[in-house]
Amino acid sequence: MKTKLKRVLAIAAILLLAIWAKDLIKCEILTHMHYDEFKDAYKKNTMLSDMEYFKVLEYKPYRSEFAQVYYVSKNKTGADVLTFAYNYDTHSWDEISWNTIWSETGSASEVIYPYLWHFIYGGL
Repeated sequence: MKTKLKRVLAIAAILLLAIWAKDLIKCEILTHMHYDEFKDAYKKNTMLSDMEYFKVLEYKPYRSEFAQVYYVSKNKTGADVLTFAYNYDTHSWDEISWNTIWSETGSASEVIYPYLWHFIYGGL
């Protein structure tokens, strides 16, 4: 009985890790493919400081003309998710929403999937 339970738990853990790895790989591929589109897109939001790096979480230009990008600020002092909509008139991405995920100052302390370990920067 214990052996069967251990097997079930091991299989469940492997499945969860596989799903998480798939989502991490998806974000890395999207970031690589659309790097030039979003590397400076955050600059339209004057409330955000310089960014150290970003990850494209979602990119759906043809169905809903929508993208979500996770930006981490310099020195890892904060992180924000910006949602963009594609503007066909200007052929660029326009910010439609902004959500602070975590901040060193304590103004936000959420966790973003699939980058779960980033909560240590924000002090969750």
